[in-house]
Amino acid sequence: MQLGYVLLNSPSWEKIRVTGQQVSISSTSATAHARSGFAARFKRNLIFRRSIYGIVFIAPAMLFFLIFSLYPMVNGFYMSLTEYTLLKPPVWIGFDNYIDLLENKEFLNGLKVTLVFVLGTTIPKWILSLLLALLFVRDFRGRETFKVLYFTPTLLSGVVVSLVWKLIFHANGLATALVGPYTGQPEIFWLASSTLTPLALITVDNWAGIPFFMIVWIAGLVGIPREFYEAALIDGAGRWAAFRHVTLPLLRPTTLFVVVVSTIGALQAFSLQFIMTKGGPSNVTTTVALLVYKYGFEYFKMGVAAAMSVIMFLAIIAITLIQIRSVQSEDTSYT
Repeated sequence: MQLGYVLLNSPSWEKIRVTGQQVSISSTSATAHARSGFAARFKRNLIFRRSIYGIVFIAPAMLFFLIFSLYPMVNGFYMSLTEYTLLKPPVWIGFDNYIDLLENKEFLNGLKVTLVFVLGTTIPKWILSLLLALLFVRDFRGRETFKVLYFTPTLLSGVVVSLVWKLIFHANGLATALVGPYTGQPEIFWLASSTLTPLALITVDNWAGIPFFMIVWIAGLVGIPREFYEAALIDGAGRWAAFRHVTLPLLRPTTLFVVVVSTIGALQAFSLQFIMTKGGPSNVTTTVALLVYKYGFEYFKMGVAAAMSVIMFLAIIAITLIQIRSVQSEDTSYT
């Protein structure tokens, strides 16, 4: 009998040997297919097990977030649609709390006070902290010591800062002792004047916040390769031109962080106003955050307080998105 071979057009190029009426297939495709199937099942099982492990490890954090973050947010929005006084069950009133806030003089004044505080504590922080960072990235004697001294206020809690500066701004305190001889006034009521009090709180907040952002700017500045400055100097650029065309563009990620974090912190200002002035005098330091506290725990109007919180939450999101769109640009590459 003749022995013939037929070559089939298949991925494994199987050879079929025909001998009489018996056909035998000599190929490893079946074995390969079995192995690939086993490998696929093993891979799926491994991925499933890893997913289960990942879910188990992340479950506590997710549970913590759901209980202490997401649930309060959802419940706060629900409470803003009710009349709730802590003494009686909530009564559904829809958007009446929001409508009433449009004519609430205390809330409108709180928005104004908050806006002034934000402008007075963010722009100086951005500029002064950047100037200090530019100073401390240079080599000079005692640099690390001065850096530690400047950073010390950041280590103090807001309560400690407020109490210390409340003593300093006492009518007969240290601030009066330093300024009094030049003004001829034996007593200066820093925290009882509608003009001086907002300025005093803005000064304290800047004093406490600038060192933190100084460190952030320093981290961004040291991350810029020196080769860029050398290339700029070779092209004839001066210090201002190098700062404008090299430093600032490469600091965009740092700038975004500083701008967003400082603005959110100023919009949520509470501890300084609560401890140092209680919102006075004449509500010139009553921010929206402090007003939320007063309506919730002094006036027992939890529905109105929740509505204020929701409005500020939406305002913070909107302002943050605007800042991100304004500052963010294409990805910065050092290569």
